[in-house]
Amino acid sequence: MRFTIFGATGRTGGHLVRQALTAGHEVTAVVRGQHAMTDHPQLRVITADIMNPDDIAMAVRGADAVLDTIGSRDKGPTTVATDATLAITKAMASVGARRLILISNSARTAGPGDDWFTRFVVKPLILRPLLRHSLDDMAAAEQATRETELDWTIVRAPQLTDHPAKGSYKTAVDRNVTFGIRISRADLATCLLDLAADPRSIHRNINVAG
Repeated sequence: MRFTIFGATGRTGGHLVRQALTAGHEVTAVVRGQHAMTDHPQLRVITADIMNPDDIAMAVRGADAVLDTIGSRDKGPTTVATDATLAITKAMASVGARRLILISNSARTAGPGDDWFTRFVVKPLILRPLLRHSLDDMAAAEQATRETELDWTIVRAPQLTDHPAKGSYKTAVDRNVTFGIRISRADLATCLLDLAADPRSIHRNINVAG
């Protein structure tokens, strides 16, 4: 497949790039500045303003799947994820690219699948106040994605770790993964690549955990 990856130099994006290349896929990595990346015949690196649809249109043209891993590390109010998603979806629509995988956060949805403590204590009383701004940003990015006519999949992940890959993960459709507390970035990357090739995940919210 031909993948376009936004946030390719991030900790999750880096795993995506490496795993996709190892599997024999073609990868276009979109970066915002000068970054040292592996030299690989199947890798194309494009430096672009990811908030400008015209600037990134050529990066998504011809892609079998576009993976949006953009998020904010700021603790204050932010619209980074939303602005990036709006630009990416507009660029995709302009060139006829269809498949989009958006990474979101499972902490923002307390409900079916969660154990009692997570549903009524951890998410609303601990995580929501702590991550309020980034969770609001991801909620808006999700909504912007759902309002498109693209073949989207929203992947909601729990706490991300840099632990070695376990080689397995659990998913749940339109509900949370019970006791889904964390997942390694390596295993999340594997899940994202698997979902990109799975038409059953189109127009679904997929929760994932290690």
